[in-house]
Amino acid sequence: MSNHKPLVLLVGQSETTDRFSAGLTGHGYEVNVVADAEAALDSLDQRPPAILITEFSLPGMTGCKMTRQLRLNRLTRSLPIIMLTDNEAMMCEAFRAGIDVCVSRNVTPAFLALRIETLLRGLKITAQAMMQERFRRPTVAIATMGDGCLRYWPAQSDQGETTPPVVDLLKGEGVDTILLDPSALSGAPDFWLPAVDCVVVDLSSRAFDGLAFCRLLDRQRYTSFVTTLTPPRLLGFGRDEEADVVAAYQAGVDDCVGSSVSVEILLLHVRSLLYRKAILDERRRSEAERAARDAAMEGARAKTVLADALEQANDELGAANRKLIEAQTRLVQSAKMASLGELVAGIAHEFNNPLAFVIAHETTVSRTLEGALSALDKGDVASVRALLEKGQDRLGATSIGLGRMRDLVSSLRRFSRLDQGAFEDVNLPEAITTVLALLSPKLSENIKVDLVFNAPPVLRCQVALVHQVVMNIISNAADALLSLPEGDQRIPQISISTDLGDAENGTAGHYLISICDNGPGISPFMRERVFEPFFTTKPVGEGTGLGLATAYGIVQAHGGTIEVSKSSMGGACFTVAIPCLPPETAEGTAFLVEQLP
Repeated sequence: MSNHKPLVLLVGQSETTDRFSAGLTGHGYEVNVVADAEAALDSLDQRPPAILITEFSLPGMTGCKMTRQLRLNRLTRSLPIIMLTDNEAMMCEAFRAGIDVCVSRNVTPAFLALRIETLLRGLKITAQAMMQERFRRPTVAIATMGDGCLRYWPAQSDQGETTPPVVDLLKGEGVDTILLDPSALSGAPDFWLPAVDCVVVDLSSRAFDGLAFCRLLDRQRYTSFVTTLTPPRLLGFGRDEEADVVAAYQAGVDDCVGSSVSVEILLLHVRSLLYRKAILDERRRSEAERAARDAAMEGARAKTVLADALEQANDELGAANRKLIEAQTRLVQSAKMASLGELVAGIAHEFNNPLAFVIAHETTVSRTLEGALSALDKGDVASVRALLEKGQDRLGATSIGLGRMRDLVSSLRRFSRLDQGAFEDVNLPEAITTVLALLSPKLSENIKVDLVFNAPPVLRCQVALVHQVVMNIISNAADALLSLPEGDQRIPQISISTDLGDAENGTAGHYLISICDNGPGISPFMRERVFEPFFTTKPVGEGTGLGLATAYGIVQAHGGTIEVSKSSMGGACFTVAIPCLPPETAEGTAFLVEQLP
C-alpha cells in the first residue's frame, strides 16, 4: 500500500464538512476542508487533491461555477468532482456544469468513501502526475477610463464606485482581473499582454481611442508577441449600432457586446472566449507534443538507419581489414621468400662442397669394397681388413658431409615456416646461430661476428622475430660492410647481444636484442625513413625496401619497439625491445619472472 494517502478537498459549510471529514479520515483519506470556492481555487496552487467534494450553495461563487472554472483549465479538467445535493434541479445544473457524481448530503461517510473509491478506481492519478504545472486561474484585463460605460456597468447611476462592478462579477466566476489604464499602457503592451487570457476593451470611452487600442493589441498579439500558447482574446464593449460593431470587428476584436447587455450574457461571452482560448491552448500543446513525438520517432528511425549503415560499414571495414591482413601476410611471406632467394646462391655453394665430398668418397668406397671382395676370394685376410677399415673411414667422412647438408635443410625448413602468428618458447642463442649459419655465405670470413648473450636464453615470442627481424638486420649490416670502399682499413665487424631492460632507460620488463656494426652508418634523415615500406638505399634491382618495414610490423605485433641509432663502433645500431612473457618451458622461467617489474 502507498505511504501517501489520497487527498480529498472538501468545500462547504462546517456542519456538513465536519461530519464527512472525520469519517473520510477514518477510511484512510487525508482531508483538506475549506469554506468557499475562492479558498478551494487558491489551495490548488499548494497541493492538488485527488478528488474534490463540494456543496451546491457556497459563499460567493457557487459549486457549479467553480466546476466550470476547473473544467476550463487543462490541469484540472480531469479532476473528479462530487456534488452534495438532494435537489433535482440542482443536480441537473450540476451535471451540465461538469460534475461527475451527485450524492445526497445525508449519506453516511462510509458510502461517500465508497463513491470516492469508485471514482478513483483505475485512474492511478497522483497530485504530482496531475499537476506538473501550477494551477492558474484565467486572467481578464479590463481596459476602461472614467467616462466609459464599462467603468460603472451595470449600475450606471452609481458614480461612487472605486472599483468597476464588472471586476467583482468576474471574480464571482473564479476569474482574476486586472484593471488597465489604456492611455498609460498602450505604448508597451508586450509587458502585460502575455499575462492575460482575455482583454475587455471599453469602446464607449472618449478618453482614449478604443478602436486604435484594439488594433494595437491585435497587431501585437499576432506579430511581435511570441508565446507557446495562443494569443489572448479581445472583447469589445459598449457598441450597439451595427456600423460600430463592424468597425470593432475590423479593429481585431474576437467578440463584441453592447452596453445594454445583461450581466449573465456578458459573463457567458467572457466564459466562451476563455473556453475558446483554453481549447486552442490545449490543441497547440497537443500539436507540440505530437511534433515532439514525431521528431523522436524520426530521430529513432534516423538512428536505426544510421545503425544499419554503421553495421554495413563495419562489415565492409571488417572485410577490407581481412583482405589487408591477408595481403600483409602475403607481403611478409614474399619478403621472406625474397630474403630466402637472396640466400639461395650462398646456400647452394654450401651444398656443393659437402655434396662433392660425398660423391668423391662414394667412388673410393666402391673401389675399396671391390678390392676387399677380390682379396677375400684369394684368402688374403689382412688385405680385406685394411680395405674395409679404409672404406669405413671414407663413410665416416661422408656422414659428416651429409650431416652438414641435413643441418642446412633443417634451417631452411624452420626459416620458411608460415605459422609466424603463434607465440612459443624460442631459444634465442640457438635461433640466432641458425640465422648466422644461413647467412654464412654472405658474411664470409672477412666479417667478424661477436655474440654476447646476457639475457636468459628462452623468450616467448613469434618465430618471425628471429627469422625475419634479426635476419633482415644482420643481412643489411653485412651488405653495408661489404659496400665499404676498397682501401678502407677497418675490420668489418657485427656485434649481436641480448640483455634485459632496466628502469633507467625506460625498458624495464623488456627483452633487448641489439645488432650493431662498424659500417658507414645511417644518417639522421635516413633513420626516420628506414622503416617505411619500399624505402631502400640499395641500388635499383638490389633491394625491395620491404625488409625493415616487415621487421617493424612484426615488432609492433609483439607490442615492442625497434629503434636505430649510431653505434659505438661507428656504424648503425638496431635495438629491438620486446615485452618479457613468462615462458612455458622450465628453462629460464624463474630468472625471467624474477626480473619482471
